[in-house]
Amino acid sequence: MDFEDTPEQSVLREEFRTWIDDALDRLDGDDPIARAKAWQAAKFDAGLAKITWEPELGGRNGTPMEQIIFGQEEAARKTPADLFTIGLNFVGPTLRVHGTPEQKEQYLRPLLRGDTVWCQMFSEPNAGSDSAGLATRAVRDGDEWVLNGQKVWTSHAHFADYGEVLCRTNPDAPKHQGITAFILDLRTPGVTVRPLKQMTGTADFNEIFLEDVRVPRQNVIGGVDDGWHVAVTTLMNERTSIGGSGGSKRSTLPARMAELARRRGTMNDVTRQRIVDVHIQGELLRFLGMRTLTAALQGRQPGPGGSVAKLGLTKLKVESAELGMQLLGPAGLLDEGEDARWVAKFLWSPGMRLGGGTDEVNRNIVAERVLGLPGEPRTDDTLPWNQVPR
Repeated sequence: MDFEDTPEQSVLREEFRTWIDDALDRLDGDDPIARAKAWQAAKFDAGLAKITWEPELGGRNGTPMEQIIFGQEEAARKTPADLFTIGLNFVGPTLRVHGTPEQKEQYLRPLLRGDTVWCQMFSEPNAGSDSAGLATRAVRDGDEWVLNGQKVWTSHAHFADYGEVLCRTNPDAPKHQGITAFILDLRTPGVTVRPLKQMTGTADFNEIFLEDVRVPRQNVIGGVDDGWHVAVTTLMNERTSIGGSGGSKRSTLPARMAELARRRGTMNDVTRQRIVDVHIQGELLRFLGMRTLTAALQGRQPGPGGSVAKLGLTKLKVESAELGMQLLGPAGLLDEGEDARWVAKFLWSPGMRLGGGTDEVNRNIVAERVLGLPGEPRTDDTLPWNQVPR
């Protein structure tokens, strides 16, 4: 694949660059959430929120390459904080595939316009890394479903409007066959969201308690007891989005680390080799990102290969954060000043091994679904969920 712009693409890139710069200049206010919503609304009004989507959903029937070029130019600028990653890249594409016409009409345009923020409610305290082992129950009651249970590690839930939630609807079926996905309005009575304070000092994740929460039957995504297929669509989009966003531009991380080492007096032969290793890992991720772009241009849907890139990104983030702390020397004990961002990266980095599926889960996906290796022996895939030992 040729990653140089054609003359037509160069013109388009310049148009996008000019539009982004002008739109950023027009943003007012200091509130980060208000600025993020205003930025999303500006993109929506210009047909740039999801370029490849249909106009009736807020897109412009553009090509994947147009979306890629716009995304590259947007990423190259300091834009408002992105509150909409989960909605735009995980839940939105899922609704576009599995949602009813009524669900698409009701939810997708507000999602693209930035009027609503979404979260993804899969993880549970007692299910560990096994999303299909979830215990949150949904019981049919006339035209409604009644939800009870707990979710955890839910990003953005403390300011989200809606969530895609997985519930156990048939405990007599094997675990993958008795799950249903729902659209949940987080303002529904019985929903309690509690932020989880992290060692970074921030609260990006939440635990959510559901107590007799009533959800209308039209909020089922896909079919009843067919929620695992819906979940797989969401998870594949999530891992591809996390790991495959490298695009075609080289990372500036190695240069920034070298500057830090020289400034802190921690540069030596071993340090040089480790910074070069960061550069090599970044280049490998860049090439994996190119493969993702190639697949998108060929019209292929995200698949298990996203787990490869997600694992690579995790390795790079964790190891570079550890190296950054070593390059800081004693200054790594401080949480303020010009280099405090390196401390924050280090404190955040363990979460990379969990978000988007743990390292162990993604390695199993790569082994079984990419490399074709035999699966691990399992006894709980065929047993009814309520007979699986816990």
